[in-house]
Amino acid sequence: MAYSGSANRRKHWWRVLSVGQRKLLFLGVLLLLCLLPVLGMLISYSYRAAQYDVETVVSGDPITALYDYDSNYIAALPNVRYIAVKWEDLPKNLINAFVAREDEDFFEHSGIVYSAVVRSIIKNISSMRYEQGASTITMQLTRNVFEMQGKTLDRKLVEAFVARRIESRFDKQTILHQYLSRIYFGQNCYGIGAAAAHYFGKHVKDLSLSECAVLAGLVRGPSIFNPRRSMESARVVKRETLNRMRELNFITDAELNAALAEPITLADEPATDYSVQTYMTQWVNGELQQLEKELDERSIGMGIVTSFDLSLQQYVEEAAERAMVVVENRLSPYPEAWASLSETPEQLAANQQFFSKQKRPAEFKVRGDSNDFNGLLQCCVLVVDGRPNHAGELLAITSGRSVADGVNRWRMPIQPGRNAAPILFCATGSLQEEDAYILTKDVITTGTKTGYEKVTAFYRSLLPDIVLPTEDKAEDLYMGQFPMARADLARILFSIQNGGRGYDFYAIKTVWSRARHQLHAHVRNVNPEWIQRQSADTAAAISPFVRKNEKLNILCEPTLQDGGCWTMVSNRNGVAVFVWMGFDSAECSGAKSAVVKRLVQRASLLLARELHREARNSLIKRSADK
Repeated sequence: MAYSGSANRRKHWWRVLSVGQRKLLFLGVLLLLCLLPVLGMLISYSYRAAQYDVETVVSGDPITALYDYDSNYIAALPNVRYIAVKWEDLPKNLINAFVAREDEDFFEHSGIVYSAVVRSIIKNISSMRYEQGASTITMQLTRNVFEMQGKTLDRKLVEAFVARRIESRFDKQTILHQYLSRIYFGQNCYGIGAAAAHYFGKHVKDLSLSECAVLAGLVRGPSIFNPRRSMESARVVKRETLNRMRELNFITDAELNAALAEPITLADEPATDYSVQTYMTQWVNGELQQLEKELDERSIGMGIVTSFDLSLQQYVEEAAERAMVVVENRLSPYPEAWASLSETPEQLAANQQFFSKQKRPAEFKVRGDSNDFNGLLQCCVLVVDGRPNHAGELLAITSGRSVADGVNRWRMPIQPGRNAAPILFCATGSLQEEDAYILTKDVITTGTKTGYEKVTAFYRSLLPDIVLPTEDKAEDLYMGQFPMARADLARILFSIQNGGRGYDFYAIKTVWSRARHQLHAHVRNVNPEWIQRQSADTAAAISPFVRKNEKLNILCEPTLQDGGCWTMVSNRNGVAVFVWMGFDSAECSGAKSAVVKRLVQRASLLLARELHREARNSLIKRSADK
């Protein structure tokens, strides 16, 4: 007979418990099962928050910097407005205005207002979308420093846990100071110092109660409540902020009424500080304006990687100034780089004598020691990469005698003259063999046979906003006697030299935030049918283009009215160099001199050839170093 043991030994242990004890045990287990996910969430978000370096909160000034293709530092961008401010210079009214507007319990909480967070979670869950944030000033600082984008509950929880770490590391004064030093106030203003100067022309310590209220309201919607865009909206948020300050007893009734009665008086728009510009930052600032909405307030402290070649840029600037010195005959020896371009000793001697023997007119103004650029000879250079997968990238640029005059001449118009002839030839259409006879050196014959409507339609297909001569002045159209921006002329000629494919000229390749998040990456916009390939190839092979050494194509023709010359030196799928040398006005003495015009044309050609050789060698070396 098998042994079975006693009945009591076979009872489960929980049967020993009373009914009440069993219920308590069940509730305890149930509570533990409910708490485990919460505990897991706390551990998970605590771990994720620990990955953020909170010392970043007190890192240095947010400078936006420009780098070349090889990550060499170029310059800081002056378009971002930032002025460092000490805590001691922050008025009490300013601190109270932001606390009243953004976080009335700031000095009491530990980074999070839990009741507000619970209300936010309930609200968002009930609506099944993100509707309410419950952000404290510390959480806003967290979001700003670590660029926590996106409106999700997960992001909000990470933000809250990091905010707790910041509160445990820094005191309230440091947190509020860093918040006011970083927050975005619209129009490229970062921090309260820049905002006070930009909107009111004041140092922060001199702001009135009314002005403090305007700025505190502004940060809620820098584009909506900006007094430069909508004074009425600014008045509304000012009034709301002042009323809230009174409710919290931060100000008296008398102070409230006085501030409400005070008008919002804005300072004049500050001028751009060109003293810290370079030709490269000047161009990049133009591109950044088109990216303003994409970058928004995250643009503080950006790193902008460009296609520029810093060493080539330095060479271009020196070579362009040297070329103008030769034209002005200011005791400069004939450039060695030009000497090496001469194919024979006789040609070298002829070029040297050409520049030394030509007698400049007495009234020809030359550059002196001052920064008076009015009436001086100017030179613009554009070096463009034409290699596959890089076509359109800018390698180097100058836009005048000095960037200090604040003028980007590539965006300004010239009358192209015969430099526009290749565009006219492309307008003839498919250029079948029976039509080739119309391509003559006589552009009027070519234009007349093509027809005014066809030529104007072609120009507008390339440049929709271009202003062209009316039909009764059709000959002006064919002869290039109309305004065209230098950059547009360069881009169309570049297309003609590259099989008719249309490329944008650009310098910005990638933009990185302070936290190394990629904010922008350039997407190459290539239109393979911008100009019919057959037409482009035909126009690129005939006058006014001149083929040299079977590979190099050169265009060198005078521009109209400015006494200048336009030169293009390029090789297909290689490098294109554009040089315009001339004067800003037809009234300049140099623009009227036939001698100076001859000097300018020869110098422009030699400079373009020199720079093409230098740029080509630079790209060859770059490829070899990979």
